[in-house]
Amino acid sequence: MESGLELNWSELEVVATPHEQPRSVLAAGEPRRVNNLTLIDGKTFLATALAGDIAPPGSTDVGLFHQDTRFLSHWELRVNGHRAVVLSAANQQNILAQIELTTTNILVRDNLDLPENTVHIHREQLLVGQFLDRLTFHNFNLQPVVLTVELHFDADFVDVFQVRGMMRAAHGTYFEPVLRPEAVVFAYLGRDELFRQTTISFSPAPRELKARQADFELRLGAGEKQTLLFAVNVAAGPPPERTPTRRPVPAVEAQSFEVGLAQRRHSHAEWARATTSFETSDDLFTRCLATAASDFFSLRIPFALDPLEVQAGDPAPGVRVGEIIAAGIPWFATIFGRDSLIAGYQSLLLHPQLAKETLRYLARHQGTQRDDWRDEEPGKILHELREGEMTRAGEMPHSPYYGSVDATPLFLIVLDETYNWTGDDDLLNELLPAARRALEWLDQSADLDGDGFVEYLRRSPQGLANQGWKDSWDAYLNREGVLPKPPLALCEVQGYCYDARYRLSRLLRTVGDAAGADRLRRQATELSHRFERQFWLPEQSYYACALDAEKQPQRAVTSNAGHLLWSRIIGRERARQVARRLMRADMYSGWGIRTLSADEPTFNPLSYHRGSVWPHDNSLIAQGLAFYDFKQPLLRLITGLFQAANYFRDQRLPELFVGVQRGEFDQPVNYPVSCSPQAWASGAWFLLLTAALGLRPNASRHELRIVNPMLPEWLGWLRLHHLRIGRSQVSLEFNRRGARTFCNVLEVQGERLAVSVDFTPKPGGL
Repeated sequence: MESGLELNWSELEVVATPHEQPRSVLAAGEPRRVNNLTLIDGKTFLATALAGDIAPPGSTDVGLFHQDTRFLSHWELRVNGHRAVVLSAANQQNILAQIELTTTNILVRDNLDLPENTVHIHREQLLVGQFLDRLTFHNFNLQPVVLTVELHFDADFVDVFQVRGMMRAAHGTYFEPVLRPEAVVFAYLGRDELFRQTTISFSPAPRELKARQADFELRLGAGEKQTLLFAVNVAAGPPPERTPTRRPVPAVEAQSFEVGLAQRRHSHAEWARATTSFETSDDLFTRCLATAASDFFSLRIPFALDPLEVQAGDPAPGVRVGEIIAAGIPWFATIFGRDSLIAGYQSLLLHPQLAKETLRYLARHQGTQRDDWRDEEPGKILHELREGEMTRAGEMPHSPYYGSVDATPLFLIVLDETYNWTGDDDLLNELLPAARRALEWLDQSADLDGDGFVEYLRRSPQGLANQGWKDSWDAYLNREGVLPKPPLALCEVQGYCYDARYRLSRLLRTVGDAAGADRLRRQATELSHRFERQFWLPEQSYYACALDAEKQPQRAVTSNAGHLLWSRIIGRERARQVARRLMRADMYSGWGIRTLSADEPTFNPLSYHRGSVWPHDNSLIAQGLAFYDFKQPLLRLITGLFQAANYFRDQRLPELFVGVQRGEFDQPVNYPVSCSPQAWASGAWFLLLTAALGLRPNASRHELRIVNPMLPEWLGWLRLHHLRIGRSQVSLEFNRRGARTFCNVLEVQGERLAVSVDFTPKPGGL
């Protein structure tokens, strides 16, 4: 997003900070909201209340953000001094927000009351290189009306870390808003020496323009319509020249909204043509899948494909670009190693290109040195990359930050699985050096005490205390409510390391390194035996979630052990015991598996990681259940999550929701600051389908095995169109007849592909 206005120092007037820090706004008692509207365009996103407003000013859950900075902190419509009444609010594919409003019973000229529900306001909001807000006023009153329309606005330029609650001791330089007849410009010079500006322009021009308010007068005859269009552009770059140069803001043209909307819809249509499409017998489930696919379209972040272009920021025009998936909105609209890898893995069914480019990006930002400030080590895969002022000024270590114990083994897992789906030898050869460096990190740096397990210990004072996927500070409270002494060895991470070695051994054999492959296979086997001895708790018939610094097992029953099914580090009998335990009422809420058993003393269903339900967590467990052919509990997970999704807007699963027990007439309970959309929550559907349908591709051999496919009883049929396996595209139809699900191949395009369907139930079940 680029502004059309160049300021110069002669017109900038320094002012003391006009804004409170967001944490102070939160402390003042403004409640968080759980049903905001969200628009996304790469690294730019807009979060508003249902009315389309960014209000109250400085609130912690709304704003226009770009590159980890809030460029618009207030945006509020008032009609004759009053807020409008929301009639309905909807979001089309994260592209267009449509909001229907009306006026309250307000006093108009000549002391006449304007009856309620006689003025309709159709509000549309769009992100397309700029933020466009279009309002159409329609007078259904039988007499003319005069409306005073006010738009209140402000820009606080705070860092996303501040919005999330961090306080800063110092800030950069704020300037008085600069007024033009056609626009108002907010400017800020950060402590990182980056000059940020927000330009707001109007069509038609306001009757009166002030520093933080634009006033319009609308005279509407009976049945008449009038439209207001507002545009917001943001920019960040070096400070302005001291020579008095400036250029005018381009006029906001009425057709710019339609042109921008057509552009975004065209991009979405191109994306849809390039991905797997879905048809099902249940319209709501089809909508779930369509929403999830649109979320991946919206959450893509472009990056330069040139290996030398590794710096943060948007690629320059003409540079070849790839795309990596942002973690989620509003807090995580950036690149996360773990989240992006898991989302890429989940979405192989949708489009393998996402995983390929995620791997490429992370390989180029792989750790090269030991840097305690950033928890960086050679070979390590990054955790989080930020571009805001606090990171650029050295107040936060996220440039990038490497405090993740699981992103590195996940990198190896996703590389192998991506090769299974694509058979891309060029990708494998390109990334094999990065894979070897990642393996060196597992072998050398990751085992902190030489016991054969991978542990984590924060070294950065601003880093994460917990560095697995459950990274909240209290995620691993023991049964006495005490934090275990670090370093911690998480059970699921040992499973990831087992799977990573096992998978990499196959890749090394593919490239002719038989000795390296044999060594990794031995290491994986030894790790599985060592893991069984130290993590299995016979008295609980379950696995410890972690070992602490004294190698004492943490005995709380958690969902972490469910990931052991996914990594396949445990034998079939142990897997059966884990699966049974996960489906007991204290773990399975009726909507999904909780992160912590309801029987544990530290259980809190409203917490982030101590009893909530995470869809991505459930999807990994579900694929693990499929690996052991425990399909019935897998179908229960799909059913519970689908029934939960039907209560959320657009049938979209949020990042997490509250883990209270489901009653007969209950609805799932929102978690107050859950991201939505969130990549690995949306990706859960594609992995759940992969698991239920038993899809096992081997693209290098031009094969697709379908092992024991099963549809839930509420889904009669499902079709996949243009599923990509290597250079082939296959369309499949699955039909459920009684307890069996059958598969038909509808079409194969491209290279040959051998499709086989195996019905080989294993003895025992659950």
